[in-house]
Amino acid sequence: MRYTLFSTPLLTPALRVLSKIILKIIRWRVDGSLPADQKKYVLIVAPHTSNWDFFLFVLTVSVLRLQPSVLIKDTIFIGPLGWFLRYCGAIPVNRRQAGSLVTYISGIYEEREEFVLIITPEGTRSPNANWKRGFHHVARAAEVPILVVYVDSAVRTIGIEGLMDPSEDVDGDIQKLKTFFDGKKGLKPGNYAS
Repeated sequence: MRYTLFSTPLLTPALRVLSKIILKIIRWRVDGSLPADQKKYVLIVAPHTSNWDFFLFVLTVSVLRLQPSVLIKDTIFIGPLGWFLRYCGAIPVNRRQAGSLVTYISGIYEEREEFVLIITPEGTRSPNANWKRGFHHVARAAEVPILVVYVDSAVRTIGIEGLMDPSEDVDGDIQKLKTFFDGKKGLKPGNYAS
């Protein structure tokens, strides 16, 4: 078994306690719970508007006892930073091979008994009305649902909205999701485009 920040004995329980304390201090809360009977899904989170989202991500993942993976461009996996990113559950990806990436990730879903991949559909912390479709393609190829998670700074909440089965209508699914997320405020609301 390969340990990550979210599965290391002694460290992970300590991080969970610390995460709960920090969330209380900064007056943020996690609302909802993970689907108990679903061990494989694509988790999307939006609005993604700030580098501070990573900090909230670590706290939330720890509190929820989730052991996720994230995709990060392979060019930054250098030396100790590469080790640390892998330890946090990151998977290096070559963005120039997008088509084969969906096949590669769906293969991971097939191999593992449990696998949660976190993707920010905006693909950037800058305003982007044209969401990336990769999360939808991965979910359909792997035949797994999408877990919808939001950040709402207006009420200081990271919320779990629930599971969505991706349909063949990618544009329709993305429009429904965008309509939902349009009602949420990221950490830097000006960096979100509906």
